[in-house]
Order: sequence, then structure tokens, then C-alpha cells
Amino acid sequence: MSTKQELELVIEKSDQVLEHTIKQADPEFYRALSNVLHDYIVITNPRKQIAFRKDLRGLIRLMAETVNQAKPVRTFSTGELARIFGVSVQAINKWIDEGRFLGYKREGNHRHNRIPETVSFVMRTGEVLPLEGVVAMYEHQLQEQQVDDAVDHRDAVLDEISRLMKKHGGTYEMTLGAKTERTAQEERDASIWLALLDELRDMNEAK
Repeated sequence: MSTKQELELVIEKSDQVLEHTIKQADPEFYRALSNVLHDYIVITNPRKQIAFRKDLRGLIRLMAETVNQAKPVRTFSTGELARIFGVSVQAINKWIDEGRFLGYKREGNHRHNRIPETVSFVMRTGEVLPLEGVVAMYEHQLQEQQVDDAVDHRDAVLDEISRLMKKHGGTYEMTLGAKTERTAQEERDASIWLALLDELRDMNEAK
């Protein structure tokens, strides 16, 4: 990320260099560069409300301010995207080759490729969405699934404890836990029961 001093230097020098050389020597290029830089700022930072300015100096100042305020761009490895989307790494590589990550191409060793969140992603429906939004949507779904799985597992533990209580006619402390001598089957049940109670206790403490 650029330092504050570097941003100030760019603003200061651009005033001197652009105004006194490019603008005078090639006004057509100066206007074209102004338009391109304006479009780039609008495309890369759509949330920023700016008036259409032809003044290149003002645009460079605005670009420096935008860079200074911008948050670091998050990037994803193919492995991370595979986990988020619930597919294989091979599937992510195939999607890259198919052009579903617009403007992104694999380079060198596939394992070291990082896909920035700023690229657009083509959904199976053909809809084009920012990768940042698609990842957020999938991560939210993944979190909800993990919560559902935890609830299902807790229910399964409670069901098994209930089965053992019915089988032996009460709680562990009232039945197997109170016995000084137990059969081989009761020993197995006691071991399972204690493990389930410990697991239930850990789940309750994790809430």
C-alpha cells in the first residue's frame, strides 16, 4: 500500500509535470488520459460519488485520496474457493479456464494463484456478480449449515442419552453409576453414557 508521503509526492509532482508538459504539448492525449482515469476511478470504486471532471490534476488527487482510503483487497487461493463453494480445486481451475472469473487467468503454478475479490463471477444462471458478494453469500450459507449440523448432532446425543435412560430406568447416577458391580453389557453402556454426558457438557459450555 502506498504511503502518505508517496501519495503527496504524486499529487505535487503531477501538478508540475502534467500541466506544464503533456497538457501543452499534446492536449488531445491530456483529455483522453483524463477521461480514462475518470472511468477507472468510477469502475474500481463505484461507491464514490464524483462529478465528471476533465481536469487531470484533480483526478490524480482524487485517485490518491481513493487509494489512501481503500481497504486491502482480499484474495482467494483455489483451495479456499473450493472450500467456500463446496467443490473440488479441479472444479475451480475449470471455472477459471472457462472464463467464469471475468478477466482472471491462471499464471504459473496453479497452487499459488490468488483470485482477487474485485473480479466478477459468472453464476450458473448466467448472472454476473462481484466475487466479493458471491463469497459472502456462500460463507453465510456455510455458517448456517454448520449451525444446523451442530443442532442435529446435539439432538442425536440427547436421543441416545434418552434411550439409555429408558433402557436402565433412570439417570446414569441413579442406575449404572450407583452400581458397584456391573455386567459386561452394563460396562459398555456406562462407558458410552459417560462419553455422551461429557460431550453434552462440552457443547453446553461452548454456547
